[in-house]
Amino acid sequence: MRIGYFSKVGAAVTAFFTPSTFQLSGGPDTAKELVLTKSVAIIGAGAGGSSTAFYLQKLLQPPGEPLHKHQLLHPTTITIFDQSDKIGGRCQVFFTTNPADPENSKPEQELAIEVGASIFVKVNHHLADSTKEFGLKVKKLDDELLAIWDGDKFLFTESSWKFWSILKGLARWGLTPIKLNRLLKTTLDNLLSFYTSPESYTSIHEFSTAHNIHTEASMLTNEYLESHGISKQYAQEVVEVATRVNYGSNLDDIHALGALVTMAANDAQQIEGGNFQIFEGMVAKSGAEVRLGTKIARVRRLEPRYEGEEPQFEVTTSTGQKQIFDYIVLAAPIESTNIHFDISLPPQPKVDYRTIHATFVRGHVNPSYFYTSTSPARSSTPSTKDFPTHILSTNSRAEFTSLSIQARLSNGETITKIFSPEVLSKDLLDRLYSNRTWVKHKEWKAYPKLRPISLVEEEDSAEPEVVVGEGESASSEQKQAVFEKHARKQHEQDAQKKAVEAWGQVEVVPGVFYVNSFEPLISTMETETISGKNIARLLRDRIVGQCPVEKIVKR
Repeated sequence: MRIGYFSKVGAAVTAFFTPSTFQLSGGPDTAKELVLTKSVAIIGAGAGGSSTAFYLQKLLQPPGEPLHKHQLLHPTTITIFDQSDKIGGRCQVFFTTNPADPENSKPEQELAIEVGASIFVKVNHHLADSTKEFGLKVKKLDDELLAIWDGDKFLFTESSWKFWSILKGLARWGLTPIKLNRLLKTTLDNLLSFYTSPESYTSIHEFSTAHNIHTEASMLTNEYLESHGISKQYAQEVVEVATRVNYGSNLDDIHALGALVTMAANDAQQIEGGNFQIFEGMVAKSGAEVRLGTKIARVRRLEPRYEGEEPQFEVTTSTGQKQIFDYIVLAAPIESTNIHFDISLPPQPKVDYRTIHATFVRGHVNPSYFYTSTSPARSSTPSTKDFPTHILSTNSRAEFTSLSIQARLSNGETITKIFSPEVLSKDLLDRLYSNRTWVKHKEWKAYPKLRPISLVEEEDSAEPEVVVGEGESASSEQKQAVFEKHARKQHEQDAQKKAVEAWGQVEVVPGVFYVNSFEPLISTMETETISGKNIARLLRDRIVGQCPVEKIVKR
């Protein structure tokens, strides 16, 4: 790890138990004033934590000034903690070698194999823009062919000739793909409006309604597709195949927003050497102090020392070290952190994470597993070179969720990645491969179960009807109006509380922000950076003073 590099560009270390530092403010001809330095702790160095630090530093930079110029809009230090020794969170790789190829004068080459968070797409503007800013080399995946497998046969295989693939799709599914693309475009346009909006949001309900994606997030995909005239065949053979490989979910177990996002896979790409480099770049550019291999055991709220002071937070590591911060950003699933929060946290949606198994095999895929002499697809077994790069399975008799070629080696072997809900048996591996040089297995909670989120009915905004009995004075009418207004306000507060509990709160209590509150809505690398930028905006407003703490919705 390049920890030394991060330290060079990092902020000065904040001493344990020392009061917040001060910095002189003002130009050479102005009176100097002492400005309290603000401190931010970010727990988690994955996509969400890295992007929060990156965008906060950018937002605190005076307009037109280069990043890392010392004079910020407000002096602020950022410290990133992660119990892992790597930056990137669930975006991980392992390294292997491609043997030398003397015939073509190619030396042995190191290869990075993505374990999770393998690709991003062109419309993922934060990732794409950061890639250019950091000078990272992109590997485009447009030429990789896909096949749909039902456990017995291939239902559809892409052709290297794009026009032929389109004709085959029209023959099988008619105009349904065009109809779905219209739905997809509408949803993506709504979601992409975040990039041009300066707004920040304190709850996921507020974000989803502002960008008009709340309806899709509240419906099961099978019901949503049926209501929009998408054929059942296309839904099961294409959309469900995508939700299974991306979220391990069938159409009756994932909301429509999650399903539509999985279909936006045009212009797929990844970073040569590993996507984690994007987040390493964000951390380096942020100027944050980085403390990897550091587990946080406790976060405690400190009582204000004087009237009007905002509370601070004491962070304690598993080794007993303590440090005080003005703001806390939790950038990891709260259920998996095992942090003791000595804070009165409000109810948050219960989020279940799905366990998946990823099996990596170096060897030769056995084509006979997929093709037999009686196969309707072809009468002879093809060579490995003719194999699709990605084989995705329907909800059927298939013995795995997906099988994808990650690398083709110079000696004719491939490195493949298989996703499955269970550990693959030796018998299945024997049938899938003619030989195996090595097998690696990883089990982890890769992403949340994207269950539909209940919509909260809005209160009728009409004024209440005032009923006045015989002999009652005007004052009685006024009292009843006041009572009705109070009842309506209480109903609105109850609805807001239900929305917060159902959709999740970004600022869970004043000063504590939760990046992963976005995950029940959408869980991708890009949407974690959207959540990170949203929190950076909230922090910027709080630090600079544009958004006082009283503006937080009171619960």
